[in-house]
This record gives sequence, C-alpha cells and structure tokens, in this order.
Amino acid sequence: MSAEGGALALSRAFFEETALPMLEKEFPEAAKRAAAGLVGNGSECFGYDDEISRDHDWGVDFFLWVPEEDRGLIPALSEWKRRVLALVPEGYARSLSQYGAEPGVMTVGDFYKSLIGCPRAPERLGEWLAVPEENLAMAVNGEVFRDPAGEFSAVRRELERHYPDDILLKRMSVCCMEMAQTGQYNYRRCALRGDVPALREVTARFSRAAAHLSFLLARRYMPYYKWAFRALAELPAPGFEVAALLTEIASEPGLDEAAFSRQTERIEAVCDLLGAELRRRGLSGAEGDFFVGHGEALRARISLAALRDLPAQYDPFRRG
Repeated sequence: MSAEGGALALSRAFFEETALPMLEKEFPEAAKRAAAGLVGNGSECFGYDDEISRDHDWGVDFFLWVPEEDRGLIPALSEWKRRVLALVPEGYARSLSQYGAEPGVMTVGDFYKSLIGCPRAPERLGEWLAVPEENLAMAVNGEVFRDPAGEFSAVRRELERHYPDDILLKRMSVCCMEMAQTGQYNYRRCALRGDVPALREVTARFSRAAAHLSFLLARRYMPYYKWAFRALAELPAPGFEVAALLTEIASEPGLDEAAFSRQTERIEAVCDLLGAELRRRGLSGAEGDFFVGHGEALRARISLAALRDLPAQYDPFRRG
C-alpha cells in the first residue's frame, strides 16, 4: 500500500491488496456477491481530507455491503473485518471519535436506509421530501471498490440521476426567491440601517442560495455546509465562476460606502451569471434582473400541482 494519497486512495489500495484476497479465501461464496467501498460521511469520502483531517475519524477503512440473503453472515464478516483492519500499517489505522461514523458490514438496503431513509432510491414525492440533500450527496460520493452482483451500484446510479424534474424546478424556484429577497432587496436595506449582524446574515443566505442554485443547475447534490463551497468551485461553469464571486463577498472586510458598492456589484454579477444560465437553458424567460421573475417562471413550469400551487418561495424541504 502506497503512502501517497488521501484516506480514500489508501483504503482502496489496502482493500485490493490485502482485504480482498483474504475475503475470497475465507468467504468464497460471499465474496462473489459482496460489494465494498468507502462512501458516506467523512471528508475522505469527498476526497477533501488533509493533514487537519487526521486528528479524528481518519484512516484506512471500508464498507462491506452484502445482499439480504447474506444478512446472517454479517456477524462473521464483521469479525473478519476487525482482524483484517488490525493489519493496517501503523499511522494509517482509522481513529474513531465519540460521534464518528464507522464503516461496517451491512446489507445494501440497510446502508441506503441509514442515509436516505429508503433501501432504494426515493420514488414518491414524500420520500424525496424526507431526505436532506446533504445525505443524498453522501450517498453518491466516495468510491465503490468492487460490486460483482451490481446491487449496490444500481441504487447509486438511480440516485446519481438527481431529482425528478418537478422537484428540481421547485428547488430552483426557492433559490431564486431567496436570492431576490436577501441579496437584491434586503442587502441594501440592512446596509442603510447599519445593521451589521443582519447584513452578515443576508450575505450568508444569499451565498447559500446562489451556491445551491449552481448545484441544481449542474444536477449535483450540494454537500453539507463545511464542504459546499469547496465543491462549488469544482462545478462546471457557471458554478466555479459563482464560487469565485462568493469568495469575494465572504472576504469583504469593509462596511463603508465603498464596500457596499463592491458587494452590490458582486451580488449582481452572481445574479447575472445564474440568470443568463437559466435563460440559456430555456428554464426562464423572465425579463429584467430581479430574481423574483425567475422564481415565478420556474414555478410555472412545474407539472405536479402539489408543488406548483405552493408559493414560489416556500421550501417543502425545509425543517422547522
């Protein structure tokens, strides 16, 4: 196992070089069906782990996903995995904190149920609405090292198809309305009042909505806040362009008139990029620069009345 690369690459190398031969020798029949990989919670599953990541929940590890018919083998395979991981070279063994997620041995259905509440990809509207988007991002990140039966990868491919069109349109409309309310409308009002906490909140909400819209346009799930903006910079245009502008917005230290002018220009530049993309794709024909028009245009395209009849700004995914 090479010492180069993050925990994901190290885990793949260890599995292929050490664990898989042992699995095939000790559990030859189960090995014909079991999938393995590193997917889910943790910076390493997004490929974002670094030296800072090594202080907790970091190191070589892998999941073993078995079909339902092999559920009875889970205790034995778990014990086998414990013995195998004892062979990980010193310095690369996975640490585990109190709240860390530990890759284990589980059925394919149980793994997906633990992340998205379903043993398969969501099918009904209620199932989609129940899943936090960050969990969908975790369900398709990382790598599948092997999947001879194809069961695990079949669910993963369905999830990678992203949201059904009506849900996608609804989520986009919410982003547009949030961008209009925060960056285009309330940023100026908060600045004029000198309300600094509200001003910071407005720019944060605008930035999150713009980032989310960029992910939706790319048909990618937005990771949770810690990694969302790093992942945004890796999206195709206009995603990485939006990321650069949002970085400038977040880095602005000033609160004077010149800073207000700079921030307003950046906010409008973000809106220009995303508005142009909505028009280019034929998703919105709204005139003018105010994003309320885009939000309403997107809502009007929704086929499902249960979503179309909701106010454009109402987010059925939001909890609380």
